[in-house]
Amino acid sequence: MRAIDEISIAFTKDRANIHKYLNDPRLVSAYTVFYLATNVPKLQAVMEWLTPAFREELLHCELIDVGAGPGTFSIAWRELGGKTSVMLETSKLMREQAAKLFEGMYQEKASFKVGSKTVRRLVLFGHSLNEMGVKAGLEYIREANADYVWLIEPGTKDVFKMALEFRREMLRLNWKINYPCLGMSACPMEKTDDWCHQYVDVRHDAEIERLTQLAHKDRRRLPLTVMMFQRAAMYERSPNLARIVRVKEETKFSHEWQVCRPESEELILEDFQLQKKSYPKEWKKSVEALLSGSLIQYETEKETQQSRRIRLIKDTSKE
Repeated sequence: MRAIDEISIAFTKDRANIHKYLNDPRLVSAYTVFYLATNVPKLQAVMEWLTPAFREELLHCELIDVGAGPGTFSIAWRELGGKTSVMLETSKLMREQAAKLFEGMYQEKASFKVGSKTVRRLVLFGHSLNEMGVKAGLEYIREANADYVWLIEPGTKDVFKMALEFRREMLRLNWKINYPCLGMSACPMEKTDDWCHQYVDVRHDAEIERLTQLAHKDRRRLPLTVMMFQRAAMYERSPNLARIVRVKEETKFSHEWQVCRPESEELILEDFQLQKKSYPKEWKKSVEALLSGSLIQYETEKETQQSRRIRLIKDTSKE
């Protein structure tokens, strides 16, 4: 547990020494035990935000896992049905750990080198761009000749600032943002002191739950900064979509959210109110399960200066 605490402090409070854990066998082992078990359900939860067709399309890509560590996200990818993966990692100890895991779990050698391109490639920064920086990340994308790029980073204010810089650079390079933004215009959060992040709810096996309790780490409701980019032109989206960016306190009569939605080729922040009497009782659980990051399709019932009262068009949080 002490080793996990040391890693957590490096990630959150002592970022000047964040790379030291990469050269300590004890910390590498602790990182693997703790984060492998929790990154698998985390990636699964994030994948469930995507439409089934798009999810299947991505799983046929070759995953380029940048800053892979011991391969926790690469293993999560395989467990979800991903076909192939390459791990890019500078730490010798982390590569050795990843090789042992792949040999033990799949009876095959782990791949650490990007070869000639034969399939589409998805570059994943799984909690690694915040360590290497935007400039280095863009260079990895260029070298990998990627078709898709995915960020799964900590859901903190500081990381969001970095993600905004990355978003601006990607759009400047003519990439299209697929998630979470519903348009290519400037992020409205740039004008606020707030930050955009998402939540995933995950459940673990009993022994992993016990481990997280002993470590005093909440690995059930996880705040994340997630962004997805693609080179190809965006598919046409349904009308009247909004992304929930903040779940406000529920009232006796309504659900209250702050959302980001497109309007006249811009993205705007707006407060939505959904009255409980406006949807069928059988929708109750799915509405209550909506979190920051969820997508809703709506129609307007009433618009005021303070908020927009809406009605959900269908019982779903997926596009």
